[in-house]
Amino acid sequence: MTPLERVLEKLPTARKSGGGWTARCPAHDDNSPSLSVNRGDDGRILLHCHAGCRFADIVRALGLTPADLRPEKEAHRAKVPHMAVERGNGFSSAEAVIRCLARKSRPPSGRWEYHDAGGAMVGLTLRWDGPRGGKRYSPVALIDGRWQIAGMPSPRPLYRLTEVRKAKRVVVTEGEKAADAFRKLGFTATTSAGGADAVSRSDWTALVGLLGVWIFPDNDAPGRRYAEAVAAEIAKHSPATVVRVIELPGLPEKGDIVDWIDAHGEAAEPDGMRAELEAIAADVTPQRGGYAAAKPRSRAVLNLVCLADVEPTEVPWLWPSRIPLGRLTLLVGRPGAGKSFLTCDIAARLSVGAPWPDGGTAPLGSTLLISAEDDTADTIAPRLNSAGADLKRIHLLTAAKVVGEDGKERVVAFDLQNVDLIRDALDQLSDCKLVVIDPVGSYLGGRVDAHRDNEVRGVLAPLAALAAERGVAVLIVCHTRKAQSSFADDAALGSRAFVGLARCVLHLAADDKDRDRKLLVPGKSNLGEPAAGLAFTISGKPAHLEWEADPLDGLHADDLMAPPDGSRQVGGPKPRARDAAVDWLTRVLENSPLLVREIEAQAKAAGLAWRTVRRAREELAIIPHKQAFSGGWAWQLPNEGDHAHPRTGPRREAGGHLRENDAKNSDNRLQNVEGGQVQHNSAAFDESNTVSGIDVADGSLFPEARGLPD
Repeated sequence: MTPLERVLEKLPTARKSGGGWTARCPAHDDNSPSLSVNRGDDGRILLHCHAGCRFADIVRALGLTPADLRPEKEAHRAKVPHMAVERGNGFSSAEAVIRCLARKSRPPSGRWEYHDAGGAMVGLTLRWDGPRGGKRYSPVALIDGRWQIAGMPSPRPLYRLTEVRKAKRVVVTEGEKAADAFRKLGFTATTSAGGADAVSRSDWTALVGLLGVWIFPDNDAPGRRYAEAVAAEIAKHSPATVVRVIELPGLPEKGDIVDWIDAHGEAAEPDGMRAELEAIAADVTPQRGGYAAAKPRSRAVLNLVCLADVEPTEVPWLWPSRIPLGRLTLLVGRPGAGKSFLTCDIAARLSVGAPWPDGGTAPLGSTLLISAEDDTADTIAPRLNSAGADLKRIHLLTAAKVVGEDGKERVVAFDLQNVDLIRDALDQLSDCKLVVIDPVGSYLGGRVDAHRDNEVRGVLAPLAALAAERGVAVLIVCHTRKAQSSFADDAALGSRAFVGLARCVLHLAADDKDRDRKLLVPGKSNLGEPAAGLAFTISGKPAHLEWEADPLDGLHADDLMAPPDGSRQVGGPKPRARDAAVDWLTRVLENSPLLVREIEAQAKAAGLAWRTVRRAREELAIIPHKQAFSGGWAWQLPNEGDHAHPRTGPRREAGGHLRENDAKNSDNRLQNVEGGQVQHNSAAFDESNTVSGIDVADGSLFPEARGLPD
């Protein structure tokens, strides 16, 4: 059996793609094929996971060894290291190169390895210290299957590429020794092979789109030239990357981070030095790309719009009162609820201008599908055909080809950090009315945490802007979280930013009394009165939707969150834990108010969850206040006689809908915190006292309260 046959036997999902094969990577939970399989010129099998899995992990998951991927002759030689011999065209191993160089002088004083995206070592930098303090470097590279005393071919991988690909912020230095020094302080750090004169030979795309790149130049002209060249390389790529070029104070001539650390003495703690570096970096103006951009920022000019000059217009709808044009709509449901069936039904109606299930006619137009969970040939296309779609008006975006400066093409998987790909697709589809992203979790990108509000907003905000610019509806499909929630919109998986940025939220769930009956019911609706719910079943071969004629009047998504006995499940900690937190917080604040950060530190020391302490604050009716304009936020117990009084104990609100139970919960009414009616302000302030996902109570709306730079 050949090495290729051996690998393909382990990959039942493998399909031919160009000159190689693609398959689902066995080293991670792969919903869409991200593993490339190719055969090298020397007959060995090359494996690369575009999601970032290491080569060793992929081989292990296949149940093979690296030797299994080499031709029989080469595999035999790999099992007998002592047979590695020097050849005229190179060496059979990197160790053979090092032994050869060591025979001419002495063993190297430093060794730094470079690995490709698959985790395989492809290069080395060796350092020799001279007897009089000098030093010299020798590059070693794997070229055409043989190890050579030469620099790596272009494009060269960055130092510690595997760590870089998983990071959100990366430090760049000139030299591997300096990068390792930063790593000891807790930073993710990298450099490029060859120094300042070879910056353009490295592949810097791994740093593109990061939340931050900090470049620390050596204190000399070559060091500053290196920093300038690195920033310029990063600036060539999209999306823009926030870059800081940071010159350390007090360095000697030609000094670097190693000298800076040595100057602090052996007693200095890594955490303290890290905090000092963070503070130094915070004082440097961040720029997007380019070292030249690191000059003082020009003065911003406000663009104020007088609302008296604005001509009111009606909200444009794709599906009236359900899916608006030019906005984001969120479709939430458990796996298997029928979300993808529903998106196919909607796309089919648009493609032929068919009636909507509740009346009215769908506008004729194209749909752009971005789907990761269903196969195109055996699932998506048959569903669309069964729904009566005109397939000429439905298009699928899967990947894009990027042409490098060397003229070579490479295929990149789509994610929402590159919204320009959707813009390019819309340029080709002039009649496009709808963009479907199914599911959104598969397209956030490897560096975005779906549970962090600011990171999700950073990805979805450009998408919302594009929707408004082009006037297309964007339907985002989202799964539900496992934990039970009292309110339907809180059940959406991930950060609240998904619900916050969407103007309408639709929920899809199975009927408790008939699991084959699916209920499409409204959640949040910022643009007007939500439409009545609808019901359908999935039937036929190929399967399609059968809609019921009668609407589900009065049914809201929150109603589906109540258990069969009608009692609402109130979220949060158990009453005993909350009561203990109430007693603790009362003791902490009984003498004087305290800053929120001090309370948080004491709570941590006492073993109390911060979420529980915040609920205790609500029980005690504590009103956070700012001590001064530039000071931090503090909590203080209310004075006797204040209109807001502490609750006497844990209580549970009455079941049913919030608006229906106003009378039942008369002693626990919502406070009018913003002015106007409560229901009008529900989007601005929720029950955890947050504004669009930002916690007002603990001061995180104001950066100085968290010790962050303004």
